[in-house]
Amino acid sequence: MSPSVNSSSSNPGMIYTSGRHDSVWVALNPYSNWPKFQKLDRDIESDTVIVGAGMAGISTAYELVKKGVKTVLIDAREVTSGETGRTSGHLSDFIGLRYEEMIKTHGVDETKLVYESHQYAIKRVGQIAEKHGIECEYVQLPAKVIVSVPSTDPSYENKNDLAGEPEAYRQIGHESMAEYAQNGDLGAYTGGILTTKGEAKFHPTKYLHGVLRELTENHSDLFTCYTNTRMRSYKAHDKHVEVETEGDLPPNPKIDLRAKGYSIHATNLVLTCNIPPNLADLILKNFYYRTYCIAMAIPSSDAPSALIYDNSDPYIYVRTTSHPAPNTQYLIVGGEDHKVGIESGDNYFTHFEKLMKWTKTHFPSASTTPDYAWSGQIIEANDNIAFIGREDTQGRNIFVSTGDCGNGLTHGVIASKIISDEIAGVKNPWSRLYATSRTPKPRTIPDIVSENVEQISKYSRAIIADVNDIEEIPVCSGAVMHGGLKKLGKPMAVYKDENGEVRKFSAVCPHLHGIVAWNPIEKSWDCPVHGSRFDGMTGKCVFGPSNRGLSADDEKAEEAINASTSG
Repeated sequence: MSPSVNSSSSNPGMIYTSGRHDSVWVALNPYSNWPKFQKLDRDIESDTVIVGAGMAGISTAYELVKKGVKTVLIDAREVTSGETGRTSGHLSDFIGLRYEEMIKTHGVDETKLVYESHQYAIKRVGQIAEKHGIECEYVQLPAKVIVSVPSTDPSYENKNDLAGEPEAYRQIGHESMAEYAQNGDLGAYTGGILTTKGEAKFHPTKYLHGVLRELTENHSDLFTCYTNTRMRSYKAHDKHVEVETEGDLPPNPKIDLRAKGYSIHATNLVLTCNIPPNLADLILKNFYYRTYCIAMAIPSSDAPSALIYDNSDPYIYVRTTSHPAPNTQYLIVGGEDHKVGIESGDNYFTHFEKLMKWTKTHFPSASTTPDYAWSGQIIEANDNIAFIGREDTQGRNIFVSTGDCGNGLTHGVIASKIISDEIAGVKNPWSRLYATSRTPKPRTIPDIVSENVEQISKYSRAIIADVNDIEEIPVCSGAVMHGGLKKLGKPMAVYKDENGEVRKFSAVCPHLHGIVAWNPIEKSWDCPVHGSRFDGMTGKCVFGPSNRGLSADDEKAEEAINASTSG
């Protein structure tokens, strides 16, 4: 399947979302409905500045404003233009490990805190939506976890780790929230089913845009938001921080090195931008994956009434959401995760094909092809628990939220509670669990070593070319080539547009000099070392830890960079 459905023609330059294919959330909340904010045009001061207007940033702004803290929120693009707008919208307490396994790794007491913090987040979204009348399809419902691998498959025993979950729930004091049936039915599936209570689903952009409207309409004395305002750098002083924003490019730049824009002086800095820049320790504690989603129409009478998780390999997650047509819903099916930047060519497209096959097997009445097909990015913490709170032990007023393990929606709400409490001087029971300075658990060390060795191995791309001749690159596509003697052998990221015209960027990621790879699904350049991503047509950075774009290697690339800046 080619993901030609709903290409983001209304999203030039990846302004509204970090891919070339829209997620299903625009079906009932198009970009034209999104709240718009101005670009920062002067130096300002505030109590707190938050960088990144996704689930964590907007939720933290809300909690701070409700505590009376003057807050400025900035984003390099538009609000919710990052991974929040590309999630599947599950509000879940599943975070990669079953609770039985988590107890083995983290112990009963910490596992109990993990569960209760996520349950708080699930309920908090519903409370805020109800309090402010935000219509965002929020509903609590059970989750069903299955293992669709046949019991005769050799991997079945490793995947069917569900039977021990009720006992794990009992150990953490929530026995009534889980039950296991050895022989259950779900759609076309029959087999073991773990049922858990207290999960939820919602429409993420409708919810967050409603929160932003509440803040701007009723708390303008405490809250301000600026978009298309990229943080260039920050400095921490004894009692305050200074954020420098990025200025415009000079005419005909030879490299993408923008001047200083404006400054924001604040007591506190909160980095909710997926991966906080300049914090090498945290960058190395996380691992970076791509994940895929499709949305297919299904008759409402056949739509599942629970969240679904298939514990097979690869992992699958499922839910429904509203459809514009009567008696119809969208069935969202996601999964097929893999490391960033490691796929090649048509292999990217097979992930959508496999999701479609899974859907038709388990829900035969679903439509033949998806209305929406898109991908997103997941940041996995090395011990399956996010890093939230003060960024180090030096007492600086810099706070972060990262390593969401596929649960950025609940972790974002947890972060809003932990960080706002700390800024307000309130003791939070979860601070130690999520502390950024915590040491790895012994059981996780082999995986950490393996992941970091694999990340380092990706530097070998510096001597590997995708193609040797520009003629090998199809139109509307890209590839990495070697620059030859003229470019001193430096690799080039070459994009060929629909007219066959070529533009060349440096293929060297500005972060730690990994060599980017072409992602044909979202038409982006993806770094396989630490997950930075860049718009394939303009080189603009759309996902950190890099905080600037790819530099131009020819005049066409310079023109594309200039056009994206002026636009």
